[in-house]
Amino acid sequence: MDLFTLLSLAFATFVYAISPGPGIFAVLATATRYGAAPALWLSIGHTITDMLYVFMVIFALGILAQAIDNAMLYIQSFGALYLLHIGYMQYRAKGMSFKNTVETQSIVKLFIAGVVVGGTNPKTIIYYLSFLPLFISLDHVDPFAAIEVIIVVGITVLFSLSIANVAGLKLRQHIEKPGVIGFVNKTTGITMMLVGIFVALY
Repeated sequence: MDLFTLLSLAFATFVYAISPGPGIFAVLATATRYGAAPALWLSIGHTITDMLYVFMVIFALGILAQAIDNAMLYIQSFGALYLLHIGYMQYRAKGMSFKNTVETQSIVKLFIAGVVVGGTNPKTIIYYLSFLPLFISLDHVDPFAAIEVIIVVGITVLFSLSIANVAGLKLRQHIEKPGVIGFVNKTTGITMMLVGIFVALY
C-alpha cells in the first residue's frame, strides 16, 4: 500500500478511536485512579482486540458475520457483568495513596478489562466492516497489505488511547490529595460500571 493510503487509514482510525466511547472512558478512569502503567495495560488489551477484529474482517468475513450473530449476545452479557464487577470493586475500594503500587493481579485484571471493552462493543466491528473495504480489497487479499493495515490500526488505536491516558494523568495531578481519593474511587468505579451498562445495552 502507498504512503497516502496508509496515512488516510491512520487518520480515519484515529478519528474513530478518539471519539468518546467505552474505551476512552475506561482508560481515562484507570489512568486517573491507578496511573499510566495500568492504563497502558488496559489500552494494550483494547488494541489487541481491535487488531484481531481487523484480522477477522480481512481474512474471515463470512465466518465472522455468522459468529457475531450467534455469539455476540453471550459475549456482551459476560463482558458487561465483568465490567460491572470491576467498577463495583473499585467503587467500594478504601481510600489509599496514589503512590501505592498496583498489584500484578490488578494489572492482569485491567488487561482483561481492556480486551472486554474492545471485544464486546459491536460498534467496533461494524466500523471496521464499513471502512476497511475502502483501503483493502477483501476479495483478493494481499497478505503484506493486510499486515500493514493491522499494524497501522494497532498503532493508531494505541496512540488514541494513550491520549486519554495522558489526560487522566493530568487530572490525577490536580486531585492527588488524601481527602479526594474516596471521591476518585467512587467516580472511576461508577464510570467503569456505566461502561458495563453501555456494553449491555448497545
